[in-house]
Amino acid sequence: MRRYSVQVWLYSHYFLKIMLDNLTVLMYTVLVPIILLALNTQGEWFKALTLAQFTTMVMPFVAWMIFSNTLIVIADIAMLREQGYLKQYQALVVKPSVFIVSKALINLLLLGVVLTLVGFGGGVFFKLAPFAIIWRLWVVLLIVYLPIVSGCLPLLSWAIRYKTINAIMNLVMLGLALGSAWLTATFRISLNNVWLNLVNPIFFVTNSFSVLVSGHWLQFLPTYFSVLVVSLLVGRFSYRRFKLLPTEAL
Repeated sequence: MRRYSVQVWLYSHYFLKIMLDNLTVLMYTVLVPIILLALNTQGEWFKALTLAQFTTMVMPFVAWMIFSNTLIVIADIAMLREQGYLKQYQALVVKPSVFIVSKALINLLLLGVVLTLVGFGGGVFFKLAPFAIIWRLWVVLLIVYLPIVSGCLPLLSWAIRYKTINAIMNLVMLGLALGSAWLTATFRISLNNVWLNLVNPIFFVTNSFSVLVSGHWLQFLPTYFSVLVVSLLVGRFSYRRFKLLPTEAL
């Protein structure tokens, strides 16, 4: 276990160094979500919103951002596989999960920074107490991150070529964004709809934030644990089929 922890630390430090060395990409990753959020909510700037209104208007975008960043991280591991790097590193790590955990930890750190900026921005743009938003965003990130990562792991268990990975990733993100907007506009979605919370991370993240605002945790807990258990089972099943060889070599 100690060797595993050391390797996770070393690879996390390595991935963090790569991210910090490319400041242009880092600034793009951090600032673009904030700019897009500001543009999409500019009609409500400097109006005094309640936390419930913030949940309805802003959280679906934040949820999409959390999911899309996480999916990109998992897809990046699949791309490293297709470039042959995972095959080279295989003999250096205790378990292949070192790659996943290290990448996920760096992404979690980056998302924490972005959500902190979202919280401060929400305080300025919507006349809300920044800390009231920030601590809820942090809690939501911590409780939804593991299920979302687990739900993205099937991408590592499929034999997918390099160019196809990007296509699948973009289709999933676009489909979720458009599908969620259509469902929300057409139907009244129940907070405890297990199926939608399971297949749609945008609803799952938004609902998790909503119960932190409303305090209806007892109502949402069965749904949350159902999503958590199913996601972990999907993640475990996918990890056991984690492909380390490039698809072209199979």
